[in-house]
Amino acid sequence: MKINNENEKQKLLELNIKGIGSYALVTYNDHTEAIWIANMGKSFTKENKIWFLEAPCEIIEYNFNLNDKEDLEHVKEYVYIIKDGIVYEIDSPQTAPFLPDVLDDLTLISEEYCLDWMLENS
Repeated sequence: MKINNENEKQKLLELNIKGIGSYALVTYNDHTEAIWIANMGKSFTKENKIWFLEAPCEIIEYNFNLNDKEDLEHVKEYVYIIKDGIVYEIDSPQTAPFLPDVLDDLTLISEEYCLDWMLENS
């Protein structure tokens, strides 16, 4: 969805991100990237609106042996994604806000879709 200003972005996020956050594909300045948008809850401003923080996504690939019981237990204990026998994590390091107020597109996506998109577009 095209975002024309900060208020439109805020409204879209408030209506669609009810949990801890969501992955998204954002396009601006002829560039598309995957990001994590964290729902930080109500801010302490006079508007009392939900505060959203954006973070760029990076893929980490692990060399776990899924046939090894200890490695498999470790993978199950943490939030990893297994695709084609490879163990991945999507890391989203905290950064200062970087998205402009006007976006050509902002589409909320699943973690699996985010991984697939990043693998195809890296």
